[in-house]
Amino acid sequence: MGAGAMAEQETTDFALGRLAAEQQFALWHDLVRPLFRVSLEDAEAAGSFRADVQAAPIADALLTTCTARAQTFERDHGDVRSSGWDHVVIQHYVAGGFEGACGDRTVAVTAGDVNVLDLNRTLRTRATDFSNLTLILPRDRLAIAGTHDLHGRALRGGDAIAAVIGSHLRSLSAHAGALTPREAGSALDALCLLLAGSDLREADPLVRAAASASAHERICAHIDRHLDDPDLTPAGIAAACRVSRATLYRLFGFEGGVMAYIAGRRLDRAFTALCRPEAEHTSIAEVAYRSGFTSEAHFSRSFRSRFAMAPREARRRAREGLAPARVVAGLGPNDWIGTMRRLRETF
Repeated sequence: MGAGAMAEQETTDFALGRLAAEQQFALWHDLVRPLFRVSLEDAEAAGSFRADVQAAPIADALLTTCTARAQTFERDHGDVRSSGWDHVVIQHYVAGGFEGACGDRTVAVTAGDVNVLDLNRTLRTRATDFSNLTLILPRDRLAIAGTHDLHGRALRGGDAIAAVIGSHLRSLSAHAGALTPREAGSALDALCLLLAGSDLREADPLVRAAASASAHERICAHIDRHLDDPDLTPAGIAAACRVSRATLYRLFGFEGGVMAYIAGRRLDRAFTALCRPEAEHTSIAEVAYRSGFTSEAHFSRSFRSRFAMAPREARRRAREGLAPARVVAGLGPNDWIGTMRRLRETF
C-alpha cells in the first residue's frame, strides 16, 4: 500500500484539550452534528465541559474514540432527512452510559454494554460523563440491520459476546493505522459476523410492509430522475414503481414521509447547484424552479430550515470556501474527517 493510501487510514486526534471549555463544546458540537444534536444542561456545564475524540477510517466505516462530559443527544426526523448518512452505529461504552428513547424503545446503556443505533431513526438520550468507541458502519455491511429493528438494542456487558465485540473494537482502534484496506474490510466483516451471531438477532422483526431494500432503492432512483417535475406525487410514484400508496408511505415512514424525502432531495440538489462556480450567474429563482419548486419564497424558507442559511448566504460561503460541516448536504464519513481537520485549525 502506498503512502497516500496509508495516510487515509491514519487516526486524527482533534486535540480539544488545548481549548477553553466553551471552545471545546463548540468544536465538539460541530464534530458530532452530522450524527446528533448535542446540548448541555446549563451555562455551568458549558463552563466545565471537556471532551477528547480521535477518528480513524476503517475501510468504508469510521471508528471514533470519545471521552466527554454529560450531555443530551438528539436526532429528529429533520436530522434524518438532512444528514445523508444511511448508517448503523455500533457503540461500546467503556465508562458511563446513557438512558432515553430510541424511536419508541426506552433504553438504558451502562459501562461494558454494546449498543446499536440506526441513523434512519430518531432518538433522544441523556448521557452521563462517558468514554466509548463508536463505529459508524454503512447499513449494507450489517445484513441483520435490513431484517431486524436494532435501534436501541444492547448486548449487556456481563455477556461474553459483548466482551468479545468490545475487545474487537478496541483492537481496531489501536491498529487502524497499520491495516491495509483489505485487512480493514476483513476486520469489519468479522465484527458483523459477531453481531449477526449475537442475541441482537432476537430483536423484533422490523415491521415495514413490502419495505425491502430493493424496492426502496428503486423508488429513490425514480424520484431522483424526476426531481425537476413539480407534479411528482405519491400517486404517480406508486403507479410508476408498482407499489401501493400505503406501502410507499410505510417505506418512507422513517424519513418523515415520501413528500418530505422529495423536498429534502430537491433542496440537496439546489444546494449543490448554488455552490457550483459555473452557476454563479444563475438566479436563485431559476435554481429553485429547476429543482422542482414552484415558488421562490417557499424555496427560500425551506432552504433556510434545512441548512440554517439563506440560498444567497450558501452561495456566498461557497464562493469564499467557508461552508461549515453542519450545513454541507450529504457530508459522508470520509468527507467528515477532512472537513473536521480544517475546522479544527480555525480554533
